[in-house]
Amino acid sequence: MDEKSMTKLSLLCSLTGLAAIYAAAMQVRPTMTPIASLNDEFVGLQVEISGQVVDFYEHPDGHLFLKLKDGSGGVVSVPVFARVRSELGEPIEFLDVVQVTGEVKLYGGEHEVIPGRAADLRVVHTAPVKLSGLSRENAGVPVKVQGTIVEREIVGSGSLLLTLREDGGQLLVFIPTWVIEDGMPELHVGNVVRVDGWLQLYNGELELKLKGASHLQVIEAA
Repeated sequence: MDEKSMTKLSLLCSLTGLAAIYAAAMQVRPTMTPIASLNDEFVGLQVEISGQVVDFYEHPDGHLFLKLKDGSGGVVSVPVFARVRSELGEPIEFLDVVQVTGEVKLYGGEHEVIPGRAADLRVVHTAPVKLSGLSRENAGVPVKVQGTIVEREIVGSGSLLLTLREDGGQLLVFIPTWVIEDGMPELHVGNVVRVDGWLQLYNGELELKLKGASHLQVIEAA
C-alpha cells in the first residue's frame, strides 16, 4: 500500500472514530443530582438538579434567590442573577418546579447551584389551588392561590386584611405593615390577585400570611 493510500485510510479511521465518539456522547444524558447529596466534593463542578420552589427572595437590584427542595429532602439555594433573569422571559413563582444546570459554589458556608444563562433553567409552572378546596386542616401547608378581593380592611398598626373569593370559596390574606412599606402595589376591591405562602390559623380562621411584596401579583385590575 502506497503512502497516499495509507494517509486516506488513516483519515477514514480517524473520522470513523470521531463519529462513534459523537454518537456515544449523544446517547449519554446528564444524571440528575439529588440535592441532599451535594457536599464540598461538588464545589466547582457542573450539576443538574430539579426541585420545587419552597422559598424565594427578590433583591432590589433584580436578582432572584430561590430555595429548591427535591424528593431527597435536600434544600439548596439557586441565585438567578439579574442578567440571567432578564433573559428568562417568564416569571418563576412559589411552588413551581425548576430544573437547573449550574456550577456548585460555597457561599457563607452553604452550597449554591448557579446557572450561567437563561437556557440553564427550565420551569414547570404549578397552577393555583382552588379556594373552595381549602380547610383548617390545611394549616401549615404551602399554597399558591388566586381570587378576587371582595373585602379590604386595615387592621392593627397599618396592616391589611384581604378577603379573596373564587369559585364559591374564600380565604383571608394577612399583609403585615412592613410588607406594605416594602413596595406593595395598590390593592382595591375587585382586583384579581395571585398570592402564595404558608397557611396558618389565626383565631380559629384559616389565613395566608404574606411574607413579602413579591409574593403577591395583581393579575387583573378592578
